[in-house]
Amino acid sequence: MSGGIVMGAPTRYQKAAGIEDSADMLFHDYMSLNQWMVEAGVIRRYCDEAGPAVDWLGDLGVTFHADLVYGGGEIVPRCHCAVNGGQGIIDALHAKAREREIDIALGQRIDRLIVEGGRVVGVAVGDDEIRANAVIVASGGFAKNMQLMEEFFPGAYGTGDWMWYIGADGSRGDAIEFTKSVNAQLTGHGRGLRLLHPNFVTTLEAFMPGWMVLVNRDGRRFGAENAPYGLMDGFMSAQGNVAFAIFDDVVLNPDKGPQVETYKQAIPGREGRGSPNWNPIMVEEQVGRGRIKRSETLEGLARELGLPVERFVATIKRYNNGCATGVDDYDKDKKFLRPIAHPPYYGAEVRPATVCFTQTGLRIDRDAQVLNDFGEPIHGLYAAGEVTGGVIGDRYVGSGNSLSNGATFGRIAGQSVAKKLQ
Repeated sequence: MSGGIVMGAPTRYQKAAGIEDSADMLFHDYMSLNQWMVEAGVIRRYCDEAGPAVDWLGDLGVTFHADLVYGGGEIVPRCHCAVNGGQGIIDALHAKAREREIDIALGQRIDRLIVEGGRVVGVAVGDDEIRANAVIVASGGFAKNMQLMEEFFPGAYGTGDWMWYIGADGSRGDAIEFTKSVNAQLTGHGRGLRLLHPNFVTTLEAFMPGWMVLVNRDGRRFGAENAPYGLMDGFMSAQGNVAFAIFDDVVLNPDKGPQVETYKQAIPGREGRGSPNWNPIMVEEQVGRGRIKRSETLEGLARELGLPVERFVATIKRYNNGCATGVDDYDKDKKFLRPIAHPPYYGAEVRPATVCFTQTGLRIDRDAQVLNDFGEPIHGLYAAGEVTGGVIGDRYVGSGNSLSNGATFGRIAGQSVAKKLQ
């Protein structure tokens, strides 16, 4: 699943919308959020080329909505929403590939790289070989390979049978295996993106509703519930990857209390869509299944959820006081502040169990060339996207970072190969 959001700055779309942004601002946000624990040279190249990559996608036929959105906590919006989402991007690229008579072989699984004289000169599928001047690996991650998940992304693997992956079944980490023959270096261990998930159905919901309250096993809040999901992953790690989502009957019976917004912003093309997990029909269904607990009192709800009663009740009362004054302990956006005050009360366990992508992968340089264990370029081997490691750090910068990573370094890889062939 892909929402079709691509990050980049500056772009012609930003200029048309009157948005002033720059590669320097993107670089500052990227490095600050990740505490400079990503390779500065590689990220500098990404930031310099991400804006041109968005414009390039437009040149290839991708149509973007005029309205841009915020991906995380940046000052100005720099995330571009493709018409028809991710499918719109794929349709445009596929049409361009057909126009240029580029062969696409489906249902093939690469067995090995062909290496001659220390240089990668092709790939092999069984007895069939395809030779080329260079190989660009863009085979995605490994979230469908539980052995690799346990080894390289234990934080997600540890959520157990709650875990589900939004990507393709072919994301099995084959590149990690077939690049061993050239001693390709792996980096980014433990990295990836997880979203909060109540384990109702496998439906992607990037953000929790802003009017909800999250508490940990101790019955305490631990952050602003409307925080960017790249930060929410870190919040949840600090809480042992378990929290409880709390709300009241206003969700089921809107006439009982004030109405506030559900999400931080509307995504162009998806306006008016409600929460797939936290709507009246789903809530009643999950109460019947026992996944959501319901009680006429806060004390009763705490006991149903196994939380310390006095502390939980005190937490909700303090939150409600903040709603009344407009001042929240964690600076939650005022537009989401609605008291938990209309019984019955509801609560459900949530975990960061929706895996969006993995980020242990091939280490690349600023030209998208894969590096070996000694940090030296492997001649003829390039990589881009989820198969690489080290581009996306411990903190996901925001919506569109992953698609931008693939598009930007895919373009860089192609340019690098073309330059060497001149």
